[in-house]
Amino acid sequence: MNNPIVVLSFGRSGSTWVSDIISKNMGGLLLFEPLHPETCPFPQEACYSDGDDPGLNEKLQAFLTAVMKKEFRNRWLLRNHLFNPLEAVSQTFVDMVWEETQVLGFKEIRANFMIDWLIEKLDARVVYLVRHPAAVIASLRRRKNFWNEFGFETHWRLFLDHVVNNPRHEDILHPYHATIAGAATQIEREAVMWAVSHKLATQALARHGLPLFHYEDFYERAFPTTRRLVRYLGGDPDAIHPAHIFVPSMTTIRTVHGLTASESDFTSKGWSIFWDDILSLGELEIIMNLVAAFGIEDYGVDWTLPIQM
Repeated sequence: MNNPIVVLSFGRSGSTWVSDIISKNMGGLLLFEPLHPETCPFPQEACYSDGDDPGLNEKLQAFLTAVMKKEFRNRWLLRNHLFNPLEAVSQTFVDMVWEETQVLGFKEIRANFMIDWLIEKLDARVVYLVRHPAAVIASLRRRKNFWNEFGFETHWRLFLDHVVNNPRHEDILHPYHATIAGAATQIEREAVMWAVSHKLATQALARHGLPLFHYEDFYERAFPTTRRLVRYLGGDPDAIHPAHIFVPSMTTIRTVHGLTASESDFTSKGWSIFWDDILSLGELEIIMNLVAAFGIEDYGVDWTLPIQM
């Protein structure tokens, strides 16, 4: 594959939705999370890695290349393009999808620190998506099984081993080691993981002169944001159908603003609609204070947050 499209984000940031937008507009498959344990033969080793770990580089490149060439076929990779449950889809249909459609790339929430590697090794066109940390953590709370693949404590250990204690990140993360070490509860650690991911990813994007995309822009300004994305990827920004944006393949997605009448309270509540019935004000304050401790206060979106602290 030449110049695969790779959609990256922290979990629960809209990467499935945006990869579906790309898939429909560009006319091909964005494979679903090849580094997930359902597919990857070395998932803990790859999780949160920068790709250049000793012993990982070659097998990671070989595995992802095989995935994109359709040499490794697992219906998990088609999760965004099949009805759920996956096991209910006939093998005949799955085989037809593999045979008749091209692979454009993949989406992955465990490769946010591999931007340099993906560009160097795969010549990837990287789409990095960010979403407000309070909305992310509220969504994590709703998705009870999100951390189940390894368990949260193992995820936290892998994050410390592969990211925080990685010598390649020392210059950037050294000022924040005390803040990271002080994160004791799960909500504090999730906020730290979001902040570190944002800090390192935005610097990597800046090194390569790449844009940052925001979930909220797709939500509030769907058509112009999608045109910007498609133009960036080399597609036709004028050939956009509403179904390309508002009707995701994956039938569990129901987050598009304005698609149903029940979502009309966005105008009065602002972005807090994503967390005001899930997080307490105390929890919201914990999240925002931790993120601010990393010097991250401007997410690049015009936030209007009707929150009284």
